[in-house]
Amino acid sequence: MSTLISEGISFFRDRIEKRRFGEETLRILESVLASKDVKSLTDIRSVLRELLRSEAKFVLQEMAGKVTYQKLFVVEFLIQAFALLGDVEASS
Repeated sequence: MSTLISEGISFFRDRIEKRRFGEETLRILESVLASKDVKSLTDIRSVLRELLRSEAKFVLQEMAGKVTYQKLFVVEFLIQAFALLGDVEASS
């Protein structure tokens, strides 16, 4: 992975860990996914998917005491982020 991509992933991770769930964070994710190399893109998506899945679990637990609009804002962000990653895995 290139240094630029690694830095983008680190920046995205930092924003998620700081609970910054806005358009800017989604744009960072999009920029990281702009790789032209298919092999790299597959690896990048895998790394980001695991990061987002891991953090989503904690984020949703933290949301228990929040008001409805805050919960919906975060859930909408997670849906958009997973959609950008192409995470269409369905649990059975």
